Amino acid sequence: MLSIGLVLVFLLAADALRSMRSRLPKKLPVVAKPLLTRAEQVFYGRLVRAFPGHVVLAQVALSQLLAVDRAQAAGKSQAIRNRYQQLVADFVICAPDFSVIAVVELDDHSHRRDVQRERDQRKDEFLQAAGLKVIRVPVSDMPNEAALKALVAVVPASSSTSQLMRRAS
Repeated sequence: MLSIGLVLVFLLAADALRSMRSRLPKKLPVVAKPLLTRAEQVFYGRLVRAFPGHVVLAQVALSQLLAVDRAQAAGKSQAIRNRYQQLVADFVICAPDFSVIAVVELDDHSHRRDVQRERDQRKDEFLQAAGLKVIRVPVSDMPNEAALKALVAVVPASSSTSQLMRRAS
């Protein structure tokens, strides 16, 4: 009896999935967009020049950078993961072995909005909890290569860096 019920549930789920797929238009209404804005492209170039021999990655999902320590999560692993699952790091500077040296965030005027500030704070908290350096750079005051090197060298992993950025440039 139980197996008939499971088969019935499976058939209903499969039918619902087919129905959802059939509601999509034949030609999906999506277009490709640039991975980086013009300002991000300029900044990426500076990072690459500032850190030769390193790997500089752009637009990295935090789910690729972080994992929840289940032993310490007290049964809340999924809830914790859900809090950073959709967040993306602008740039990640890695050593040649892909170990993370720093996460660099390029903040434009949209980061003044409350929603974005909350997202930025959450992102910083998770990255710093994992022991990763987080460096925030305003797009309006983008440092040159030498200043970027100095900034990455002086920033401790436990702090965000809007004010430190000014000292390094």
